[in-house]
Amino acid sequence: MKKIIVFASVLLLTVSSIEAQKKKDLLTEIDKLRKELKETKGELAESRKNEKTSQAEVKTMETQVNDLKETNASLLKNMSSFTELSSQKAKNLETSLDAIKAKDKQLNTINDALSKSDSAKLKVLTLFKNSLGSDGAIAFKNGEIYITLTNTLLFGENDKNTKIEDKAKGVLGRIAKTLNDNKDIKITVEGNSNALKFDGKNLKDNWDLSAKQAASVVRALQKDHKVDPKRMQVSGKSEYGSESIETATRILIDPKFDEFYRVIKENMKNDTKK
Repeated sequence: MKKIIVFASVLLLTVSSIEAQKKKDLLTEIDKLRKELKETKGELAESRKNEKTSQAEVKTMETQVNDLKETNASLLKNMSSFTELSSQKAKNLETSLDAIKAKDKQLNTINDALSKSDSAKLKVLTLFKNSLGSDGAIAFKNGEIYITLTNTLLFGENDKNTKIEDKAKGVLGRIAKTLNDNKDIKITVEGNSNALKFDGKNLKDNWDLSAKQAASVVRALQKDHKVDPKRMQVSGKSEYGSESIETATRILIDPKFDEFYRVIKENMKNDTKK
C-alpha cells in the first residue's frame, strides 16, 4: 500500500513538474510572441511611415517629371520657332543678296554706258576742236561740251545786233559741217546778252535780245548750211547767264544722249528678264 502511495506521489510530482515546465515554456513562448508582435508592429509602423515618405517622393518626382515634360515641350516649340525664324532670315538674306547683285549689275551697266558716253564726248570734243581752230573756244565742263563764240564775232560791235556778221559765217560753216557729218549730235544755242539801253520798239530787254541772237545762229545753221532744225533748240539767258563782262553765245553739244539713255534702259530691261 505504501508503495502505491509513493508511486502515486512521485507520479503526481512528476506530472506537476512537467506541467510547470510546460507552463513556463508556454509563458516564455508567449513573451517571445508578444515581443515579436511588438517588433512587427514597429516594423509595420516604420513601413507605413516609409510608404508615406515614398508616396510623397513619388508625387514630387511625378511633378518634376511633368515640369520636365512641359519644359522640354517648350524648348522643342522654341527650337521650332527659332528654326523657322532662322530659315526666314536666311531667305531674307538670300533675297537681299540677290537684290544687291541686281543693283551691282545695274550699276555696272550704267558705268559701262557712262564710259561709252565719255568716249563719245571725247570724240565729239576732238572733232569740233579740229574744225574750229582758233575762231572759238571749246571746253568740257560739268558733263557738257560747249563751244563759246564771242558776240562781237557773231554780231559785231553793236551789242544789240541780231544779224550774223559775214566774218562769222566761216566758223558757223565749219560747225555746221561737223554737225552734218555726225547726224546723231544735237545742239542747244544759248544766247547771253548784256546790252544797257533799249528803246522798247524792236527789243524789250536782254531776255528778248539773247533769245533773238541765239535764234539767228540756229536760223543761219538751218538755212545756210542745211542743219536739220529738229536737232537744234534755242535758249536765251540774258545778262543773268553771262560768265563775264564780255558777252558770248554758247553752243551746247549733246552727243547721242538719247542713245545713252536708250542703252541703259534696254540693258536694265534685259537684266530684269534674266
